[in-house]
Amino acid sequence: MATLQHNLKCLRSYRPIVLTGIPRRPFHGSLPTVTLAIETSCDDTCVAVLEKRCQKETNLPRAILHFNKKITSDNSKYGGVHPLASLESHQESLASLIGEAIDHLPDDHHPFTDCHEIHQDRPDTVTFPVNEQRIWKRIWKRRRPDCISVTRGPGMRANLFTGLDMAKGLAVAWQIPLVGVHHMQAHALTPQLVSALQRIDEAKYEEKVALKKQEDPDFFEAIFNDPDYPFLSVLVSGGHTLVVQSTSLTDHAIIASTVDIAIGDCLDKIARTVLPNHLLQGSEGTMYGALLERFAFPHVKEPEKRVDNEVGEAESRAERGKSYPKYKTPYTMEDCTAQQYTKNETAASYDYTLPEMPENGASKRKTKWGWGFTPPLSNSAGGGKTKSLEFSFTGLVSAVDRVVRFPTDAKTGKAIPVEREANEVSIEERRFIAREAMTAAFEHLVSRIILALQQIEAGDPVLAEKMTAVVLSGGVAANGYLRHIVASMLTARGYPNMRIIFPPPSLCTDNAAMIAWAGIEMFQSGHTDELSIRALRKWPLDQLLTPTKGN
Repeated sequence: MATLQHNLKCLRSYRPIVLTGIPRRPFHGSLPTVTLAIETSCDDTCVAVLEKRCQKETNLPRAILHFNKKITSDNSKYGGVHPLASLESHQESLASLIGEAIDHLPDDHHPFTDCHEIHQDRPDTVTFPVNEQRIWKRIWKRRRPDCISVTRGPGMRANLFTGLDMAKGLAVAWQIPLVGVHHMQAHALTPQLVSALQRIDEAKYEEKVALKKQEDPDFFEAIFNDPDYPFLSVLVSGGHTLVVQSTSLTDHAIIASTVDIAIGDCLDKIARTVLPNHLLQGSEGTMYGALLERFAFPHVKEPEKRVDNEVGEAESRAERGKSYPKYKTPYTMEDCTAQQYTKNETAASYDYTLPEMPENGASKRKTKWGWGFTPPLSNSAGGGKTKSLEFSFTGLVSAVDRVVRFPTDAKTGKAIPVEREANEVSIEERRFIAREAMTAAFEHLVSRIILALQQIEAGDPVLAEKMTAVVLSGGVAANGYLRHIVASMLTARGYPNMRIIFPPPSLCTDNAAMIAWAGIEMFQSGHTDELSIRALRKWPLDQLLTPTKGN
């Protein structure tokens, strides 16, 4: 009877009850750190639960992703991200995702926390009441997170506030710190997250390295290690195009940025112009840039797809909880030198020809239809911006629109001033337009990466010697053709041994796992936020610790 009365009391309160009598432990590097993370900057509602600790022997971070899931709003009828539709999706989906994530918080006796070693300083737990809708028809306990991580900006302000307000509520309810995460910093640190996830299977890693060394004495041994600071971050998405010099967790200097639209926005606009209507109408969602790549290269085999967007669904908690040495991360990362990447099995499929060196003059590649696309900024200011550290994509979008709307004289290369119908543009020509447009955009991007590396070499040779890696993150970084052009141009322009790192495609797009990792990194470095913080629509990455309030 006493138990029944207690259960009824829990049901009436219907909120987590934090166990008392357990002192809050200060952070210590050897102890596990858990965060629940939220990402709502655009049209994806994302929630994750991540746990991190360092190995005692090597001090290298290890991580396990207990939960990682997202729900994308349906913007297909708008032809792009609709602010109100995205906001409504966040409001409808976030609470249920948080509920699922709480189910996947680690148990207090979870093997990965090694609580038998730290029983005197064990983590706080949270007790939840009986709920007939849950699997467990009893009171149940979970590890209380050490902090709540949430995207603070940049992004769509109303959407950001949905996630931020939920995060504040959780932080207050559980009496734990709040960490407001910079969205682009999280993208830049994604390779570190994947490296930490892969280190769970350390024995397999050592075995793989040994085998690779037998096959190739010059094998790049640090293939699964974190990219050491400093490294060059290239952040490419629908809202950003940045080349950033990352020298520490909080020190990111912007070297180049776009003067108009982002490269992802450019690809989406080109896709809406070039793709046949039946493909656009049959598309799930509004990721038209990815659809453009598949349309341009139908013969290129897509990488093997793995179930990596809903961790926790593929295997039961009981199976995952038996033994972490048996855990196999579903995430793989492409990490090698530029020259090694050009030799992979898909390289020949693209039939890519390197552009002329800039000093020889930039020229457009003419096709059999007579048209061609001039590289962005090559003719601006009388050619004076050929080596400027900036991006511009609106001119390319306009050029694609003209080619589709007006036929071109194959002999003179000039447009015929008579509009043509959509059905007059063949599928073959549309594929060529898609390929040439992507080629122009990607070569423009990589030319600035090379200019950034050259600028660093000229200004600080010591720093340049340490900067041995280029990290590409953001939704556009999932594009296989971009990856190939990056590797090809770096190899041809004097950087064949530059390490290039591409996160798995599912972690290139918006996700809460990267927010969780950046949040833990900031938390462990002593950076937490007041509950009074507000969402930031604009937040320059080089003002990470000093954002402008109220934008």
